[in-house]
Amino acid sequence: MPDAGASGGNFAVCYGVLMGVNMKRFLLIIPSVLILAACSLSPELSQKKPDTASKMLLTDHPLAGKIWDVNAATFINKQQLAERIVNSNHLMLGETHDNRIHHQNQAWAINVLNDHQRSAIVAFEMISQQQGEVIADRKYDSSESLIAGLDHIKTNWKYQQFYAGIFDVVIKADYTILPANFDRQTIMLIIREGENELSPEVKTMLDDNALPADQVAASRKEIEGSHCGMINEKMTESMMLMQRAKDAQMALALAGQDDVDTRVLVAGSGHVRKDRGVPFYLSPQDQENNLLVIGWVEVQEDVADVEPYAAQWGTDKLPFDYVWFTPRVDRPDPCEQFRQHMKSKK
Repeated sequence: MPDAGASGGNFAVCYGVLMGVNMKRFLLIIPSVLILAACSLSPELSQKKPDTASKMLLTDHPLAGKIWDVNAATFINKQQLAERIVNSNHLMLGETHDNRIHHQNQAWAINVLNDHQRSAIVAFEMISQQQGEVIADRKYDSSESLIAGLDHIKTNWKYQQFYAGIFDVVIKADYTILPANFDRQTIMLIIREGENELSPEVKTMLDDNALPADQVAASRKEIEGSHCGMINEKMTESMMLMQRAKDAQMALALAGQDDVDTRVLVAGSGHVRKDRGVPFYLSPQDQENNLLVIGWVEVQEDVADVEPYAAQWGTDKLPFDYVWFTPRVDRPDPCEQFRQHMKSKK
């Protein structure tokens, strides 16, 4: 069963379908039944009502609220993590998109930078290049005014429901907000046409940073599993390319920002994993120079030890510097939803 908390909702299919693309074109390559299965895995694109989306489970789990230092294999407290944050040059904050606690803790991390007078830029997976053009060179005094600007380009990101708090912290700190994602038209072109639609910068970054064979195999397994095993080879290849292209694009969004102390990225946890996500595409110097990756991970029922959580990421070791465990959102099993849908169509 796929874990939406692990994927972080990073699958290109749903971005194409639910962000208003031409459905007739899209259906030429993605059968509609698989669209349903794929899109049910994207928390940020869920059509659930707000009260359902915000219900939290396992709030009394023994790991909930604890912070794990992956390399030292020990728990640390928030003050210790704050000390690491203050010294970071690249700070990557990985989330599950519909988990409010993740956003609250990300806001805390960015506020730590501001409290210590660190200059920063903050790039968001949730903001596209097209939206970036709308908000560029403008000052916003509140999350409401920023969201109004972002909404000039319609998406299904639930900014007011999930991101208003973190936007307010970034605005209060007077940090520059940058887009880190492709616009929807580019996403669809890449899915449909493949590498021919990559920008020269993204194509070069992918060519210069080829994934090792074991990571290619792991990525393939993750995408196939997250789509309930109901996906063909062509779709898998398209989604693998899109995932890599998005990671490269996010790395490019952070490049050239040398006039600030810390470059921050807010993205799904699957995008910030160190073994094949955005950190993989940073320069060797940036990888070694105070890169800090925090992954917020939802706890699982009856799993109170840290080590088993690596399995949901397809690894022996959690692919972050620090893991902050949280309660999980009460969301339906996407594969069960798909099975029930198919039964209703018989």
